[in-house]
Amino acid sequence: MVPRMTTGHDVALADFFTGLGAALDRARRTHRADLAAFFAGLGPVVEVARRAQAELDRRVAPRFSVFDYFEKRETDRSRAFGRLLDPAGAHGQGGVFLRLFLHEIRRSLDDDLRGDFPYSDTQECDVYLEYQTDEGRSIDIVLKMPGNSWIGIENKPWAKEQQNQIRDYMKDLQRKAEDGTAWIVYMSGDGRDPTTAKCLSDEQRKRCLTMPYRSRDGTPSVENWIRRCWEQCEAERVRWFLKDFLEYVEENFALADRLGA
Repeated sequence: MVPRMTTGHDVALADFFTGLGAALDRARRTHRADLAAFFAGLGPVVEVARRAQAELDRRVAPRFSVFDYFEKRETDRSRAFGRLLDPAGAHGQGGVFLRLFLHEIRRSLDDDLRGDFPYSDTQECDVYLEYQTDEGRSIDIVLKMPGNSWIGIENKPWAKEQQNQIRDYMKDLQRKAEDGTAWIVYMSGDGRDPTTAKCLSDEQRKRCLTMPYRSRDGTPSVENWIRRCWEQCEAERVRWFLKDFLEYVEENFALADRLGA
């Protein structure tokens, strides 16, 4: 076999790749040193940030919320709603929160229904939690307004409706109202209307109103109501509770935004 002759081109290529390997090795060593220096310098900054967060937690506790301790049961939120709506509640704000809630509902009504909707004399409202109907069903919250008008509030953040649920609620409330009016407010976690409202007559369906937890365009919602309560509340302790409630709704009910997008 004839030996292969080494040309100047071969030597140049060998020198090039040898030099390239050395350059890459130097770059790796330099980069590794730079990274080590960066993270070494970052340590004190992280420690300062950790101490600052600990001090902020100690003095303000911005990450603490009572709602973090709620299980995902509608009864937990229903009790909180009911206590806020009660003019005689421990919040001390009288009928302010109830009036704001009724105002939020009225904004969704047409002119004909708005005149029939109970809105005045909020101080005289009776609030019932887990109200038992004559048929043994339980309505989350019931408001008995002056003039014998009744408003049933069904809180459905996640749970599904039971068979004929809204129809049975409306039937019971109408029976109680007699010469007054009966209404149902369906507080919907995802913004959808109650499916069991299809069993209602056209007139009954007009008085069955859906209030989503969130809305993107300022339309009536639980979020808007809580925000207005927070703005008008004069007791700082209750304002903290309302602020936590508002943040809880904003963080846990983004689904309505995605469905409406």
